[in-house]
Amino acid sequence: MVVVYRAHGGAFRRLIVADGLGLALAALIGPLVALAVTGGPQRSWAHIGDVYAFNFAVIPMYVAMLTMYGLYRDVNRRISLNVFFDLPNIFHSLLVGSALYAIATYIADRDFNFRFVGAAQIIVLSLLALVFVPLARLASITFTGRRNLAGTVPILVVGTGKIAQTVAGHLRANSNVRFVGFVDDKPLGQNEVVGNLEDLPELCRIHHVSRVVVCFSRTHPEHLTDILKTLSGQVAISIVPRYYELITSRSVVEDLSGVTVLDVPPASMSVGALFIKRTFDFVASSLILLLISPLLAGIAIAIKLTSSGPVLFRQQRVGRNEETFLVLKFRTMSRGAEDIRHDLDHLNEADGPLFKMRTDPRVTRLGRFLRRSSLDEVPQLINVWKGEMSLVGPRPFIVSESSLIEGWARKRFEARPGMTGLWQISGRNELSHLELARLDYLYVASWSFYLDIYILWQTPTAVLRGRGAS
Repeated sequence: MVVVYRAHGGAFRRLIVADGLGLALAALIGPLVALAVTGGPQRSWAHIGDVYAFNFAVIPMYVAMLTMYGLYRDVNRRISLNVFFDLPNIFHSLLVGSALYAIATYIADRDFNFRFVGAAQIIVLSLLALVFVPLARLASITFTGRRNLAGTVPILVVGTGKIAQTVAGHLRANSNVRFVGFVDDKPLGQNEVVGNLEDLPELCRIHHVSRVVVCFSRTHPEHLTDILKTLSGQVAISIVPRYYELITSRSVVEDLSGVTVLDVPPASMSVGALFIKRTFDFVASSLILLLISPLLAGIAIAIKLTSSGPVLFRQQRVGRNEETFLVLKFRTMSRGAEDIRHDLDHLNEADGPLFKMRTDPRVTRLGRFLRRSSLDEVPQLINVWKGEMSLVGPRPFIVSESSLIEGWARKRFEARPGMTGLWQISGRNELSHLELARLDYLYVASWSFYLDIYILWQTPTAVLRGRGAS
């Protein structure tokens, strides 16, 4: 018998408490802000206790809306909790809750002559709820969830092939999970193989496994399906599609006469998408450059004082439609570094056309700090402002690297290269060249404005962790 083990056993309770606290803060602060802004009469201040009682009475209604939007559904089964992906549903549910709140105040006024909650208080409470609820959720996950849940989601991978190894690598890099090992009847190699498929239910019980990720095994699919059916409803099951490289966030699950199929959307960016993306890049880069101009000046002075040579490093990169441009970065290497580049080819630690060294002797002491913190790439905001790059996009390759990209991977040239992207938040230099190419293809095929905002949201965390930076 498999014992059910939930990934985040206390997540449901914590989210309920967090949402209640966020709504309570909005209910407490809202009336004070509304009365202060509108200059409410003394009569309104005298009845603020009644307003508080009414506001707290409608909090369960807001929680009911959050429930109806599925914001507590299966949270105990998630591999990692992320407020960002829930934001649209949080906003929608709170807006509907605010509409119901307005209706409740109208009924209270009409039937019970309760005239102390005005339009200003409804608007202010709603706006504060839109801020405090996501922040309360984020605080709950960050300060309690991270301490209690880091590495506590045990996961088994079915299969031992190349895809299984790739999945295992991503699981090892995820601080919220603990990779238990591989399960396979005909394993390719013996490293981290903990048993065969017949042992899967018992292994789930022994290791308190919360999820099984099914990759490709040489075992007959019918036999594997029968075993997985015994786990269904007790252990979460995730399946990697056989043609997963074609599946994007825009793929839709459809029913074909009882057979589940996945739609493969066209891997391209529309004219409208490119216009929205370019407008956001221009406005955002302009504002950021104005705000951080003192920082740019300080770094420039530090580079000039600590090593000889120019402040900025310029290098030809390949951009959208394979047009070349000069990328701008703060110089992190000593003078003449490019001249001895080929002498270090035998020390290259990257595969494919990339060249990377963790301890490159050409990098200056200040340069190491700038690279580690990604501050060396800040001047690329000028490239973004000029339209040569984007805030988010494929990794900008040099000409020699780009010339070796072939086939489906050339889809990356439909988008402007980015200062950050899926490659940045997924491991940066730790990723293989093939994985970088796959992520670039996936980005172009899946593009949405929401995806760009998510990548920008995740980038500071990736930079602070310094994973894959060199």
